[in-house]
Amino acid sequence: MPIPLTAFAAAALLSGLLTPVAIRVAWRTGFLDRPNTPLKVQREPVAYLGGVAIAAAFGAAVLALKFTVARSRGFAPWPLGLERGRGVYAIGLGGCLALVLGLLDDRRALTPGAKLAGQVLGALVLAACGLRVRFVHQSWLSIVLTVLWVVTVTNALNFVDILDGLAASVCLSAALALLAFALHAGRADDALASAALAGACLGFLPHNWRPARIYMGDAGSHFLGFTLAALSLNLRYSHQNVLAVLSPLAILFLPLFDLALMIVIRTRRGLPPWKGSPDHTALRLRALGLSVPVVAVASSALTLSVGLLVYGASFLDPGPAALVWSLLCLAALAAAVGLMGIPMPHDAAPPAAVRGAPKRSL
Repeated sequence: MPIPLTAFAAAALLSGLLTPVAIRVAWRTGFLDRPNTPLKVQREPVAYLGGVAIAAAFGAAVLALKFTVARSRGFAPWPLGLERGRGVYAIGLGGCLALVLGLLDDRRALTPGAKLAGQVLGALVLAACGLRVRFVHQSWLSIVLTVLWVVTVTNALNFVDILDGLAASVCLSAALALLAFALHAGRADDALASAALAGACLGFLPHNWRPARIYMGDAGSHFLGFTLAALSLNLRYSHQNVLAVLSPLAILFLPLFDLALMIVIRTRRGLPPWKGSPDHTALRLRALGLSVPVVAVASSALTLSVGLLVYGASFLDPGPAALVWSLLCLAALAAAVGLMGIPMPHDAAPPAAVRGAPKRSL
């Protein structure tokens, strides 16, 4: 069986087995998301710790295969394999940091400054180990862009985790799109990690599907956002045109689009961008009458479709590739205008009525 397929299956199985354990632990320890704000509409408390199950499944699958099947390619345990496997260690260390940061925020809401500091530290770990933006030559600028990318994607994934099954579905599709690029480029390590991340999300989804028995929490969204950002830094996208280097922006289009839309809407309403309000893309689709599962499936399908579209565009000559990217930008702009035009119940309310950052909205 090909290594990526093995990684996908192993991570999915582990995630499916570990998630019920996480549910039991969350209830015994009181690690629950309680409906204690007007923006949390679940009727009963729901277990957190789904992010721990996802991270554990991903890490176990990757390390097990790295130390067995992939060891013949020169990988060895710490410290002998530091040079060969520094990317693995960087993603592992940074991912653990993101997970712990999210757990602390789930347990006792951290200040925006504390979360930002932890996210920057994780990004610097990647940059120090050589996982950084590659399309600029100045070292300092590469580090700055790497930090900006990791912090932005991490927060974007956190923003999109507001409906049952939504974040995990989007991350599943994004990881599969990264897998396509990794396989074509012959980057076996990145293909293994992308497949394992997709599998971990898939195994978690049955327990997170509406009505969810567990949430991934900020721990899960931080971990997934960091890991997707890190994997995207280590891939090669350009084949026939330089525009292919922008592919990660398209693969993670939905979370980034939602983040940008929220910043615009909240700023126009007089709210700080980091304060919660029920204005997310998914909630606006719900206002049109779409069900939660339909929104999750449609978002996942859109993520995978756009990812595969830019994968195909990476083989085009510069002219046709520019046309594809121009059409994507126009479609994003039209979507933003359309979504902002959807009437929301809180639109007539003063800004103070929607203040307060929820962990989840639905």
